[in-house]
Amino acid sequence: MNEQTAAEETPRAHECESLRARKARISREAIHSAAVRLAYERGLEAATIAQISAEAGISQRTFFNYFASKEDAIIGTAVSGPEPEVVADAVAAADLSGDVFGGVAGIVRDVMSYSMGDDEVREMRRILFVQNPLLVQRKSDTGSLLATQLIDVLTETLGERVAELDLPEGVSTRDAVRMIVLISFAPLRSAYAMGAYEQRMREEAAGPESAPPPDTTPEAARARFDQSLVLFRTVLEGFRS
Repeated sequence: MNEQTAAEETPRAHECESLRARKARISREAIHSAAVRLAYERGLEAATIAQISAEAGISQRTFFNYFASKEDAIIGTAVSGPEPEVVADAVAAADLSGDVFGGVAGIVRDVMSYSMGDDEVREMRRILFVQNPLLVQRKSDTGSLLATQLIDVLTETLGERVAELDLPEGVSTRDAVRMIVLISFAPLRSAYAMGAYEQRMREEAAGPESAPPPDTTPEAARARFDQSLVLFRTVLEGFRS
């Protein structure tokens, strides 16, 4: 089964996974892959939850145990939010010793860009995001679930650094970390908007049929994010009193 093979080849090792958790992961990844493939092949509007469920080999009732909508299935965000293991891995890999905002923005990028499935599914998913601004907005909306997870994790991780700040009276460490996390979503959102704007300008200049297709490679997405992060830092520094 292709979905099972793809699931077992995801970046994170699952050596400590229980049988129940493994079955749930495989089902979740099968639904995600089916949703991406059908939306790519038939169009976002044409692909239905019934079709996705049948392709993944599950019932529609089971579908809703994992995802709230077909858009969420394409994005890969479960009803409960991003997988805690994915968030923990991103936080562990981040360098938060220097530029905290840049480090947390990188964590947001890594988690929000995480995709289950094989390379083909990831490429189809990137193309769907460029073609469907609705998915970008929906992905931004699910960021509130990630924000809550990050606030919980980073309150302890950044506790010592926040303690060095001259916080206003009555403001807790968690309050400060919440502000850091929410601000740090800006570079990724700006990068998405930047990519959509650039493609719209190309289509207006050459016509929708003649405009070159968007560059959906990971390298291009990373370059847009890096450019957005530079702008983010410049604005923060430039308007600091």
